Amino acid sequence: MIKSQVIEYLSKHNFHPSKKMGQNFLIEENVAKKLVSYIDFKNVDVIVEVGPGLGQLTEQLVQKNIKVICIELDKRLSEHIKTKFLNVELINDDILNVDLFNLLKQYKNPILVSNLPYSISSLMIKKFLQQDKIKNFYCLLQKEYVNRLKATNNNAEYNSLSALTQFYTSLNVLVDVSKNNFIPEPQVDSTFISLKKNNNKWDFSFNKFIQYCFLAKRKTLLNNLKQYYDISKVKRWLNNKGMDVTIRAEKLTAEQLYSLYTLLK
Repeated sequence: MIKSQVIEYLSKHNFHPSKKMGQNFLIEENVAKKLVSYIDFKNVDVIVEVGPGLGQLTEQLVQKNIKVICIELDKRLSEHIKTKFLNVELINDDILNVDLFNLLKQYKNPILVSNLPYSISSLMIKKFLQQDKIKNFYCLLQKEYVNRLKATNNNAEYNSLSALTQFYTSLNVLVDVSKNNFIPEPQVDSTFISLKKNNNKWDFSFNKFIQYCFLAKRKTLLNNLKQYYDISKVKRWLNNKGMDVTIRAEKLTAEQLYSLYTLLK
């Protein structure tokens, strides 16, 4: 679909994008081509596209002659994708409810691709981190959100998800996308990134530990952890590292947090 076709489709079907679902449709074909050009398809045997919308990215992905599975919650858009792309497997469901393990068990090297609505960005990234088989996630996100995701310790925007993402993946900023490439036009620009898994295996207990560390950002690490762990061990670890006992979690790298976690678990 080129820009005029997207506008015509929305008008013809009296389609009003859902604010609740965070629907902002990519309308520039050249931008879709550019985004897909950044994806490494080497050895990929299935592409899972989350929230294909009107299919701007889908149109480029199907040209790679690789199996494409689209997961779309909006029934109206599901019907559109099913009709337009006959060779695409379509799942009309919330990605957060989809069992990716069973869906992808027959494949060796799946990748995720998505223009993610802000409302589920954090939940979707965590879902990706939990999937051992999926090593790469290419996603278009709000630029401000990406800045928080890649923020390092000692940065005010560094948070629990920053730490988790950096512990399990390497994040690469691929290209910025202006907000005027979408309908309806969002308030901020977007950024296309890749998340590539490293060898660290997802640990639910470490995830819980990280949440405790950042429970109240203005509180010290000790105050956040004192209800859940042996605080004397935390103090000893801080002293051994030459850190002040009043330090906050945002001052520690993901690796330092994991080091403390291994001592406490």
